[in-house]
Amino acid sequence: MQSHFWEASLYGMPVHVNTLIMVAVALVILLSITRLLTSSISIRPNRLQVFAEMLYDFCRSITFSSAGKRGDTFLYYVGSVFFFVLTCNLLGQFPLKIFELPHGELMAPTGDINVPAALAVGSVIMYFFFGLKAKGLKYFKHYLSPLPDLMAGQSLPVKITYAMFFWPFILLNIAEDLTRPGSLMIRLFCNIFVGEILTGVAHSASHYLLPIAVMGIELFVAVVQAYIFAMLTNIYISLLSEDHDHHEDEHDASHASEEETKVPSLAFA
Repeated sequence: MQSHFWEASLYGMPVHVNTLIMVAVALVILLSITRLLTSSISIRPNRLQVFAEMLYDFCRSITFSSAGKRGDTFLYYVGSVFFFVLTCNLLGQFPLKIFELPHGELMAPTGDINVPAALAVGSVIMYFFFGLKAKGLKYFKHYLSPLPDLMAGQSLPVKITYAMFFWPFILLNIAEDLTRPGSLMIRLFCNIFVGEILTGVAHSASHYLLPIAVMGIELFVAVVQAYIFAMLTNIYISLLSEDHDHHEDEHDASHASEEETKVPSLAFA
């Protein structure tokens, strides 16, 4: 079976040269577009600045949907992930096979499992980072869930019993965090890699109608998978960086404010 990758060795470790080339191309495209859109920022925006602000608002809508204003703290990471994954996915829809390599072929970088794996690990690091930043060492308290709620109001023997037999749930909570990057990685890799295979099969079966139809579907998949990856990353970071105590204080304050506004209206009535 012919390999899709051009393998080389770097300090004794195997690397996929074609993937490195495509990742570099994606970064050059993103940096060039960013430079173009931000080269002439002014109070009276031109069309490019308006388009850039639309992209910013779109990324902010992703983080705001699950974290509100708190999502601004990780907005730039989630936005960067979305546009990088989107660019990598879309690169696979260009006729890259016209460029011959010594081995393998040029393809979407996200069709190489190493790229989704690196992105997933980066997301794990980020949700640990933002979780510790928001909660400090209290971040690790969620691994004990729901032990604190079960022990509340119980006698000492009951608390000791719960503590002795609760360790499997701690392992499950840890496993939950460790499986999240796996779900991100597998979902993105499988969809893009299968798309690469289907596109190749379509080109070998027909030269016009079938490849165009498959490429149209894969363009849709490329956009959807980039959005899903960014959204799930955002949700994971939002959940693990949420300070429940602070959230409850804000909720109580807003509730008290609503009550204060209701009392005069009732008295007036």
